[in-house]
This record gives sequence, structure tokens and C-alpha cells, in this order.
Amino acid sequence: MEEPLKTVIAGMIGGALMGMVFVTHMALLLVYSPPAALRDRTAVSNVTRLITVAALAAYGTWNVLAILMSFAAEATLSDESPSISLAPSPAYLFAVIFVTLFLAIPAFVFFRDRKRHVIGELIVFAGIFALLIPNLVVAVHRS
Repeated sequence: MEEPLKTVIAGMIGGALMGMVFVTHMALLLVYSPPAALRDRTAVSNVTRLITVAALAAYGTWNVLAILMSFAAEATLSDESPSISLAPSPAYLFAVIFVTLFLAIPAFVFFRDRKRHVIGELIVFAGIFALLIPNLVVAVHRS
């Protein structure tokens, strides 16, 4: 696994998927259940630029984070020809699960009224970052 560009591609695939899920979910929440502060502000000013910039920033941030995590997944893989499995790197899997639980605490404090949405996003995060990205790294380095 000596080609870093393949690792970047694996990270970009995972980051793009997480970005699409996150931005879509936030857009649906803003349309169907906007916070009171945002509702008050839309009557006064044009808030579409703010939402557009926030969506682009979130999409870019997820991509950068996924690229970094793909390098972490590659670093924790063993040299003995890893195969695509549920957990190609158990150490990486436990690290991502720990990070997910660490992120869950403040998320539940700040978004008390949207617990189901937070749980859904955390499950998607864990699925993409703990399972998909390490398997993508293994797959792209095999080809």
C-alpha cells in the first residue's frame, strides 16, 4: 500500500457519501422543522447564502476528514494482505467507535429535541467511517 493517491480516492468516496447524507439530512430538517432563530432571521434578511455556504463547508469538511481517516485506516492495516471484511483493522474500528461515542455526548446535549436525528447521523457516521472507509482503502489498493 504505497500509493497515497489511492488512499485519497478512498477517503474522497467516503467523504462524498457522508457529505451527501449530512447535507441532505440538514436541508430536510431546515425545511420541515427550522429553528426559531432561523425562522425569525429569514423574515428580515436573505438567508439562502448562509445555508449554501454552510452546505459547501460541511461537504468539504466531511471530505477532508474522510481523507485523513483513510490514511489512519491505511496506517492501522497489517501488511499481511488484508481482505475486505467487516473490520479489516480492529484497532481502527475501535478508535472510530470511541470517537463516535465521544461525539454523541455533546450532540445529545445540544440537540436534545432531535435525538432520533442525532442517532441516525451517528449510525451513518460509524457505518461510513468504521466500515466503509477501511474496506475502500483495501479495495483500491488491491486494484
